[in-house]
Amino acid sequence: MPRARWMVLLLFSVGLMAGCSATSENLVVQGVSNARDAFEAEPKSDNEKIGQTALYVPNGYVIEELQDDFNGLITNGGDSFSLAINPNEKATSTLFYDLQKVNPKQLWLVDEKFRQNGRFGFVTVTEIAEDKLELVVGAGGVKMTTISTENDFPKNIDWMMKTVRSVELDE
Repeated sequence: MPRARWMVLLLFSVGLMAGCSATSENLVVQGVSNARDAFEAEPKSDNEKIGQTALYVPNGYVIEELQDDFNGLITNGGDSFSLAINPNEKATSTLFYDLQKVNPKQLWLVDEKFRQNGRFGFVTVTEIAEDKLELVVGAGGVKMTTISTENDFPKNIDWMMKTVRSVELDE
């Protein structure tokens, strides 16, 4: 009888772990879908500026530090998001994506590219610790990076893509 209890407990644990894994995978799939939708949608209207560059920043998010006219830190509570704008790159630029891919040994949880009307965008995700992901989102010459939990992944990747897409770049 005790053996049967252990077997039931083992099966329950395996089922629980499989359920958690599927949930994580679903969050990643949802996040990438959000990023694709945000990339393909009309850009959000700008409501903030970094230097002379107008961009969209959601309510509750604050531009904290400007390193210069093209680089800044956006925060929300304890979360920080690094924004980089390369004014020499066009909407078609793959520069930031190419820089992500320099190390051929890097393992990617997500490596998605988007193209629409000549514009280029991407999402790369690496796992840096248990339940900690590095998200990098780019559109042409604009990229944003953060460290996120799996649960915040879909929300973060959505607004990050909306923000990088809101920066007007030459086509």
